[in-house]
Amino acid sequence: MPWSNDSDLANYGFLMQTQVYEFPATIEYILVRITLVGIGLSVVGGLLSVFLICYVPIRSDALFSVCNMCIALIGAQLAFAGAENAFPQKIMCKVSTASLHYLFLAMHTWSLAFSLHLLLKLFRFLHGKRTKRRFILVVVGWVLPMIVVATTAVVAGDGYGDERLCWLSVDNGSVWAFVGPVCFISSVNLLVLLLVIMVQYRHDTKKALSVFIRIRNLLSTIITQLPVTNAFWLLGLIPGHYVGFQYLFVLLNASQGMIIFTCHMLCSSQIRALLKTKLHGVPSPDGQKHDMSKSDSTGNTQSLEMDVVGEGLRTISVSKKRDS
Repeated sequence: MPWSNDSDLANYGFLMQTQVYEFPATIEYILVRITLVGIGLSVVGGLLSVFLICYVPIRSDALFSVCNMCIALIGAQLAFAGAENAFPQKIMCKVSTASLHYLFLAMHTWSLAFSLHLLLKLFRFLHGKRTKRRFILVVVGWVLPMIVVATTAVVAGDGYGDERLCWLSVDNGSVWAFVGPVCFISSVNLLVLLLVIMVQYRHDTKKALSVFIRIRNLLSTIITQLPVTNAFWLLGLIPGHYVGFQYLFVLLNASQGMIIFTCHMLCSSQIRALLKTKLHGVPSPDGQKHDMSKSDSTGNTQSLEMDVVGEGLRTISVSKKRDS
């Protein structure tokens, strides 16, 4: 059968669709415009996040994961914007689909690496040198999606690209090679976030903090953590005829890079304090050093700051030596 793809630029929503949905031309036009504007903002936000992490700099495994996540996101969105140029040639469409599959999946696996780091830090399992820990993060972030893409290409290579889009085919179920891992990773990330919130609440309760401060700390944790859990991607599972959720999915995920920069980076007082010190040489107001990497080779973490996940988590836990 000859290759006859003549699709226009698609909106972001098809990435998580497990069924084919046809939208009216007006709605499709709006979704495409939201996608284009969101991608532009997201690329700018991702670049700013990478620049900020490298400029400060912060020696943190968590922000190392966020930095790589932003790099994968930038690459995926640029590839997404350029994927339509591959339509006239079938082989180029398949290559484009494989690239999109890998980069978007890598963005999610790096969010998993971020949550893995937080989980290990919560339970004080950060043993070994930083290089070994980061090697594990790199395997999770970059190698794991490569295995998934390679397996998909071997098992269901015909599912890469069809006559609708340069994306995994819905007809033969190849799209689940992306949707399945995304659902699993987002669910794990949400469970880790819930655990963080529980630890936060227990800590604040023990300190007998006021209700206002407890609520503020919980909101701060959620705002800074939620953008890197990729939980918003689960909105893509809602059937397409719920158009409002399609708008929400496209808006939140197409602009994810800017949301990460605004919420995860700028909303962190630790990041702001480090940036202020870097720019003006002004020490932090509480007189503390905001070095978020202080742990020795045995994993005795001096404070469970969990890097950039909320204001109230900076002093939840002290070192094992001090506990003893």
